[in-house]
Amino acid sequence: MSDIGAFRIEVVGHPAPKGSARAINRGGFPVLVASGSDVNRANLRSWDQAVKLAAKEAVGPVDAPPFVETAIRLTIVYRVRRPSTHWGKKGLKPSAPAFPIVKPDMDKYTRATCDSLKGIVYDDDARIVERRELKMYAAPGREGATIIIEAREPLSQTELSLLP
Repeated sequence: MSDIGAFRIEVVGHPAPKGSARAINRGGFPVLVASGSDVNRANLRSWDQAVKLAAKEAVGPVDAPPFVETAIRLTIVYRVRRPSTHWGKKGLKPSAPAFPIVKPDMDKYTRATCDSLKGIVYDDDARIVERRELKMYAAPGREGATIIIEAREPLSQTELSLLP
C-alpha cells in the first residue's frame, strides 16, 4: 500500500473542455493546430489556472509531485452551470433535465483537467489507471469540480475474480 495518501482538490470556476488537435498541411508539412474558438481558449486558460491553484493548495509546498511512477485512481465530479432556459419565474422548471447530457463531452473536461494537474500532483497522466467521473448541474454559484486523487492498489483477488 502506498503511503502517499489521497488529495481532495476543490476547484472553483467553470469547467472548460480541451478539444482535439487536428493536423493541417502547411508548405507540404503537417502542422498540429488546436481546435476551438478564442472564447474557448480563454475559458480553458481560466480553468487551467483555477485547477493549478487549487492543486497547489491541496498538495502544499513540495519539490516534486507526490505521485511519481505510481498507479492512480482519479475521481472527478464536474459541476457545470445550468442554461438560463432551465429557469422560470418560480425557479427551476419541472421540465429541466437532471443531468447535462449535452456537449461538451466529459472526456474533454477531463483532458483539460488532467493536463493541468500534471507536474503538481503527478508526474504524468499516464499514471491514471482508474477513473470515475460525474458531470452534473451545479447550484448557482457552485460551479467547479471536486477532484480526488489516490494511489491505486493492485487488484484484489475479489476484483480479479470479477474480470471476464
